[in-house]
Amino acid sequence: AVRRSASKGMSLAAKDAASAHSSVLDPKYHGATNKSRTDAADLTVSSIDTSKEMIIRGRVYDVSDFIKRHPGGSIIKLSLGSDATDAYNNFHIRSKKADKMLRALPSRPVADGFARDALSADFEALRAQLEAEGYFEPNLWHVAYRVAEVVAMYWAGIRLIWAGYWFLGAIVAGIAQGRCGWLQHEGGHYSLTGNIKLDRHMQMIIYGLG
Repeated sequence: AVRRSASKGMSLAAKDAASAHSSVLDPKYHGATNKSRTDAADLTVSSIDTSKEMIIRGRVYDVSDFIKRHPGGSIIKLSLGSDATDAYNNFHIRSKKADKMLRALPSRPVADGFARDALSADFEALRAQLEAEGYFEPNLWHVAYRVAEVVAMYWAGIRLIWAGYWFLGAIVAGIAQGRCGWLQHEGGHYSLTGNIKLDRHMQMIIYGLG
C-alpha cells in the first residue's frame, strides 16, 4: 500500500511538472529503450510575446495577422515565442517569395542581451560552413544521370518482362520504383535543380512514373 501510494504521488508530481514546464516529458512517453531522463532546456524567449511573436535572423516578427494565411499551415505556431531561425532557414531554403513575405511583416530588433542557445548557434555555424563549401548547390549533371538511370532501369525491366523473364523484370522495375521514390523526395526539397517551380514539377512527374 505504501508503494502504491508513493507511486501515485510520484505520478501526480510528474503530471504537475509536465503541465508547469513544457520541456518536461510525461513518463507515458518515455521509450522502452531510452534511458535518458534529462529534461530539455526551455528555449522560450521571455522578452517577446509568446502568443504572436518569434525571432528570425536576429529580428522579432509579429506573425499574428499572418498565421492563418501561412502557406505551410499551422506548423508556424510551433515556433511562437522562440528563435525560429533554424526552422525558417530549413523550410524556406531558396524561396525568394518567403523572404519577401517575411520582410513585409512588422518587426523590430531583438532585445539587448539576447543570445542564441549553444546548440542552435553551433548548428547554424555548421549549416553556414556547408553552404560556403557548396554542399547545397545543385549538380545538374548528377540529376541528369539519376533520371537517365531510372529511365534505363524501367526500359530494362519492361524488356525483360516482354522476353518472358517476369520475375527478373519485376525486380529491376521494382528497384527503379524505389529510386524514383528517393528522386521525387529530393524534388520536394527543391534540391534537384534549385529552381522551386521546376523541381516541384519534376517531383510530380517522377512520382507518377514511380
